[in-house]
Amino acid sequence: MADEESSASTADEADGAPEADGEADTNADADANAPAADADASAADASAADGDAKAPAGAEDAPASRSTSRDAPSAASARNRKLHALSGALALGVFLVEHIATNASALGGRGAYDAIVGAIERSRVLPFVEVVFILLPLGFHAGYGLHLLRAEAAPDAVVERYGDRRLWRLQRLSAVFVLVFVLAHLWELRVQRLVFGLPADALYTTLTARLSSTWAGVPFIALFYVLGLFAVAVHLANGLFAATAAWNVGVSPSGRRRARIATLALGGVLFAVGASTVIALATGTRLLPGADGDSAAVEVPCGSAAPPPFRVSPTPSR
Repeated sequence: MADEESSASTADEADGAPEADGEADTNADADANAPAADADASAADASAADGDAKAPAGAEDAPASRSTSRDAPSAASARNRKLHALSGALALGVFLVEHIATNASALGGRGAYDAIVGAIERSRVLPFVEVVFILLPLGFHAGYGLHLLRAEAAPDAVVERYGDRRLWRLQRLSAVFVLVFVLAHLWELRVQRLVFGLPADALYTTLTARLSSTWAGVPFIALFYVLGLFAVAVHLANGLFAATAAWNVGVSPSGRRRARIATLALGGVLFAVGASTVIALATGTRLLPGADGDSAAVEVPCGSAAPPPFRVSPTPSR
């Protein structure tokens, strides 16, 4: 009986041996895979730690779907954008104010306009000022502006300087129209003078003839100039507002409101003066008394003091 129980126990142990061996093999495989899993986990932890070290402060508050390249421009891009804003604010702004003020002298007639243009032409430093302070900055502003127009999007920090994405789009749209308008204006006057020898005293006559010309009864050139001046005023005012943000001027909410009002006022005044000049040249209206007296009130003496309408000189006999 004891032998039978011993045999049965031995048989049970023999039957359970394969299962024990299988469990041992499984545990052995798990122990073998454990170092690899630990290595993978360590690599993942190191990568996460590296990513946390590289992430900027406050990055955990940003949405995960936004790209870091859209949040802020790179150092080189930020520097070029600041130079672009500076060249536009100084070169374009100062030149535009001076140019519109010079042309506004036409509101006083041809005599006043020719006197201002003649004084500028006699200046010996004019070529140096035009090249260094106008042509080079405006060339950089236009060239880098075309580079920015080719970009599909801008960093969010740049768009926010305008206060609204629609104003950022308006700046890009006005830039295209301003470029076309400036090129047409340069061809109209500057190229004609430098290449084809248009004299300075013929500028007034040329502008008057061009702006007063019509096609099918519509003064398209004058309308193009008015629209061009409007685009220039919008581009300058909107760009100056964004430039103040780029240079950290008036960063408080009240400061931003004052900057917006000031830039809008500047753009509005420039457009009003420029459009009035175009209308005056196109229609012959004189808003100010001119040096040549063409817009001054005519004083007609009455009674015997009135001279005859004309005098006939005696013809010498031969």
